Amino acid sequence: MELLEGTTEVLDVFTKEFVGNKDVILGISGGIDSALVAYILKKNINKEKIHLYSLPFGKESNDVKRVSEFLKLPCERVEMNGSLSFFNKFSKDEKVVGNVKARLRMILLYAKANEYGGLVAGTSNKSELLTGYFTKYGDGGSDFQPLGDLYKTQVYEIARRYNFPEWLLKKVPSADLWEGQSDEKELGISYEKLDKILECLEYLKIPDQCKDTGCTPKEIERIYALVQNNAHKRVNLYIPKVSFRSVGTDWME
Repeated sequence: MELLEGTTEVLDVFTKEFVGNKDVILGISGGIDSALVAYILKKNINKEKIHLYSLPFGKESNDVKRVSEFLKLPCERVEMNGSLSFFNKFSKDEKVVGNVKARLRMILLYAKANEYGGLVAGTSNKSELLTGYFTKYGDGGSDFQPLGDLYKTQVYEIARRYNFPEWLLKKVPSADLWEGQSDEKELGISYEKLDKILECLEYLKIPDQCKDTGCTPKEIERIYALVQNNAHKRVNLYIPKVSFRSVGTDWME
C-alpha cells in the first residue's frame, strides 16, 4: 500500500507541535512499531526528553538491545513478573493474562509519565486499531498514537525509507504476551491482505466491491465484521446525551 505524499512530514509536524517541550514515555518491545515511534520522536524532539522502557514478563528479547543500539537511545529494563503474580491466582487463560500484562505495562508507563510530567506515546497502527487487535486501557492506553493513521504495511514502508536494519524489517510481528504469539496467526490473515481489505472499508466500499484485493469473500466478510464488532475499543467513553453540550459528542476537545 503506497504512502500518501507528505505522510512523513505530517508525522514530523504533529510530533513537534503536540509534544512541544514535554518528556515522552515509550515502552519498546524490540519490534517495528515501537522502534519507528522512537525514531520519529528522536527526529523531532530533544532526545533527552525521550524515556524508553522495556517491560518484560520474564526473559527480555535480545532485540530490545539491538533496537536501542540502532536508535542510539538508552532503554531502561523493568521486570514486570512480580506485578503479575497476584493476577495469576485468578486465571490461567493466556489471553486473559495477556490483557492483564498489557494493562500492567500501561500503569508503569503512566507512573513514569507522572514522574516526569510527560506524555505516554502509543505504538498501535491503524490495522490494529481498526480490527481491535490491542488491549483496551493496555497498549491502547496512551496520550497520542503517532502511527494511528498508518496501516501496518505503511509502517514498514516508512521504516524502509529510514533505512531500518533488515533483521527488524523481517522480524515476525508479535505482542510478546505469551510464548509463540504472532499477530498474523492471531488475526488469521497476513497484514498484506488485511490492509487491502481495510483500505476498501476506508473508502466506503461494500464487501462485494473488494474482490480485486485477491482475498476470498469469507476473508472480506470476516474482517468487515471484526472492525464493526470492535468499534467499542476505539471509543473512550459512551455517554447518554441529556444536556445541551455533551462530552464526546458536541463537546469535542
